[in-house]
Amino acid sequence: MDDPLNDPHLRFRHLAEVLDQMPVGVSIAEAPSGKLLFNNAEALRLLRLPLRAMSGFDSHTAHGAIVFEGRPADPQQSPIIRALRGEHVGPEEITYLRGDGTTVCLLVNARPVRNAKGSIVEAVATFSDVTDKKLAELRLQDAETKLQLAVDMASLGFWEWDIASNDAYFSPHWKRQIGYQDHEITNRYDEWLRRVHPEDLPMTQERIQDFLQNPTQDYQIEFRFRHRDKSYRWIQAKARLVLDEHGRPQRMIGTHLDITDHRQREEQVRQTVQHDRLTGLPNRALLLELADGWLSAAQRSGKLFAVLFIDLDEFKPINDSYGHHIGDLVLKEVAMRLKMSFRSQDIIGRLGGDEFVVLVTQLDNALGAAHAAQHAVTQLSLPYRIQDLELRTSPSIGISLFPSHGKDIASLLRNADTAMYEAKQRGKASYRFYAGGGDTIVDPRQIEQRLRTGFAHNELQLYFQPIVDMHTHRLMAVEALLRWPGTDGSFVPPDVFLPVAEQNGMMREIGGWVLREACAQHGRWRHEGLRAIDIGINLSAMEFREAGLANALASKMPRLDIDPSLLWFEISDRALTGNLDYAIGALNELKALGMRITLDDFGAGYASLEQLSRLPIDRVKIDRSLIATLPNDRASIAVTEAAIAYGHSLGIEVIAEGLESEQVRGFLEQRHCYQAQGYFLARPMPGAEFSAWYRQAGLH
Repeated sequence: MDDPLNDPHLRFRHLAEVLDQMPVGVSIAEAPSGKLLFNNAEALRLLRLPLRAMSGFDSHTAHGAIVFEGRPADPQQSPIIRALRGEHVGPEEITYLRGDGTTVCLLVNARPVRNAKGSIVEAVATFSDVTDKKLAELRLQDAETKLQLAVDMASLGFWEWDIASNDAYFSPHWKRQIGYQDHEITNRYDEWLRRVHPEDLPMTQERIQDFLQNPTQDYQIEFRFRHRDKSYRWIQAKARLVLDEHGRPQRMIGTHLDITDHRQREEQVRQTVQHDRLTGLPNRALLLELADGWLSAAQRSGKLFAVLFIDLDEFKPINDSYGHHIGDLVLKEVAMRLKMSFRSQDIIGRLGGDEFVVLVTQLDNALGAAHAAQHAVTQLSLPYRIQDLELRTSPSIGISLFPSHGKDIASLLRNADTAMYEAKQRGKASYRFYAGGGDTIVDPRQIEQRLRTGFAHNELQLYFQPIVDMHTHRLMAVEALLRWPGTDGSFVPPDVFLPVAEQNGMMREIGGWVLREACAQHGRWRHEGLRAIDIGINLSAMEFREAGLANALASKMPRLDIDPSLLWFEISDRALTGNLDYAIGALNELKALGMRITLDDFGAGYASLEQLSRLPIDRVKIDRSLIATLPNDRASIAVTEAAIAYGHSLGIEVIAEGLESEQVRGFLEQRHCYQAQGYFLARPMPGAEFSAWYRQAGLH
């Protein structure tokens, strides 16, 4: 028997049996004809070729037709033919037209086989079916294309925020929404943060923190976002959280949609529905809506909020005599004068007929409401020149104050209306405060007369309230507080009589008395053996803005018998409104005398953190209106924490004003704010009483 190893036909048959077991297609063609010498079973199955293809010479049919874009291609591009030309092919994904007319995507490799002389004698191709994989990729590409199309049609901008690193991704369309090319904005969370409108930023940050703490809730928020052209666009943001393996927030992924046009259309509708058609002023519905927001703000800040109810005197005869057309022109003129008489932050509305309402916001005292009402009486009582007529009317104004005359807008309106009728009964062309429930408002002229008499008879007193470091149990300073006993034994509130003193030129005299008396008391404490204590003295806005303040103080210092470094002048942030550069210069002049500066009432809405960094101050007091609502009011928490952190970073001592509970004390100490002042630590007290308190308090 012949040796099977020496029988080429037998060897080929054994090799074919082995190749038929392989899970990939194998084809062998001879050179140079391209005649197929062999297709294994998997090749025949994949290409769906008949067995006769084993000896076929038609390479287009035998090798399978290559398909480009759905049409048969040049047979010479077949991988096995290319290999016969000496090319190493693949791996390549190639679409084939099979024997039964269907197509298949094959992953193909093809190589030439050379003899000992280097001549190509055969070519071998292997291939496997990747149709399912290719279809999946095509479906994914199609889905991505459709998604991108949907994104473009919906004008969505995508963003992603890595919470740990603060890195972010902003899609090209996100950047185009605000006027930038893809390369012009860095991928940082801060880039987003600094573009949010300052008024919307606290609410936006609060909403993000809520979402991070409770990721099960939906995140959807609308805010204003700065465009490249400096305008602000309304953005609607939606997002989802990606959590890590421990369930902690890792990334935030979301979209931005520019809804400016939608908001503008909404605003146009709202303007039509919520504004008086004759005057363009807010109607009753809008007044009630706006009042609710301002009442909440007044409750947080501790500011007064006044409702002025205005009714025109003798307006009906104008309508009856000249007709409603002339009456309407008078009402439009009244609306214009009211707009000119009040601040931009105040809200003026028309209830109907000849009734108007003004919401006067952010008042320091009742006197501010009285002055505003008197100004309105003056302006509305001037003659009205309508066409060729000269007409006269005047307002009767009733005033109610939040919170003493009502805790809601309905009560305030009702009580202001009552006060308005009292003004009419007392002669019209005047204003009256609501006096129900025992509340009375003293006429400013009476206050001035009494104050002048009281000051001449030494009725004013100084009380002193300690400022304590709760961590070291050390007395830091005392603040000198002005008190004026009333006729009934109680004190007249400073926010009632001090504005009168400022407006009537008495503040310079009173301020000088406070400085002398505070320094005299300081000398008495030293004589009693108390250590030298820092003493804070309040400078009014009028005193601070007065030219030559530093020179006047310098001339007084030799007679005051006190080390200037022990004097702390407390200046309300309200005094800084206007020319900040002038304020900085005035503060530097005071510091040049050796005195130190405390910024009072910070957070009440005047000075900003950026201004805080520019002011030459040594201490900052967080306003009592913020401290009073801790730790429950999120806005107060945000401002307080920012003030503490910013003050510490600038090397400025931070004092919490108005501390009244253990709970708030704990909140402050957790945030490393240890200096405080308030009833929880000690009430204001006369100089002699303070001396006894200090010895018993165990402070050092």
